Amino acid sequence: MGDLDGKAALITGAGNGIGRATAICLASAGARVAVADVESIAAEETVGAIQSQGGEARVVMADIGQTAHIERMVAETLATYGRVDILHNNAAWYPVKAALETTEEEWDRTMAVCLKSAWLASRAILPHMLERGNGCIINTASIHSLVGFPDHTAYDTAKAGLIGLTRSLAIDYGPTVRVNALVPGGVATQLWDRISPEYRQTFIDATVLKRLATPEEMAGGVLFLASERSAFMTGACLVMDGGWTIV
Repeated sequence: MGDLDGKAALITGAGNGIGRATAICLASAGARVAVADVESIAAEETVGAIQSQGGEARVVMADIGQTAHIERMVAETLATYGRVDILHNNAAWYPVKAALETTEEEWDRTMAVCLKSAWLASRAILPHMLERGNGCIINTASIHSLVGFPDHTAYDTAKAGLIGLTRSLAIDYGPTVRVNALVPGGVATQLWDRISPEYRQTFIDATVLKRLATPEEMAGGVLFLASERSAFMTGACLVMDGGWTIV
């Protein structure tokens, strides 16, 4: 489509799910994509899918729960493409546990991957964006950012914090850098493989559109937020939940 011709994107958690679909989508729109993931095989598969369509991409191995990995991830992307126009903080990890069952290690890991990593990656790339005079940061939040779910104490907390981070960054670094959040509902990714069929159906029944989204539909939202089509949006939440939160 050419919406992102000449631009470079860095996407975390791009080996599967929303991250993979977004990497392929942004590449099809003309972006060069750094595919960041902790799983090398998954990341290579994403890069292969992009290259098979004539796009440009490379793997950047990173466990974004670790500060040193994030700094290296950003440095490698800048060294490869010379610029980062789009940062998509997408990776996630969480235990399905209530507060009394959540260990300190699980809490810390959830905060590190879902929230702290978005701050660290943004902090690492913002000076470059400010120097260039433009940039776009997109955080994958969740309906868990907006409402509470049972047995998701750490994840709900991290995702709610991600909305606060989105707004704070937008205020502090606009108008040069735009920062927005994608807020998905249920998306048919590998994460749903660990959820019982009964709960899956209950969730679908509570969704106005009566289905889960595809990762490709979420990628379309990211493309919108990354392109000039959303040039007057910052600090905003793009809710794509099939109507789940309005019922």
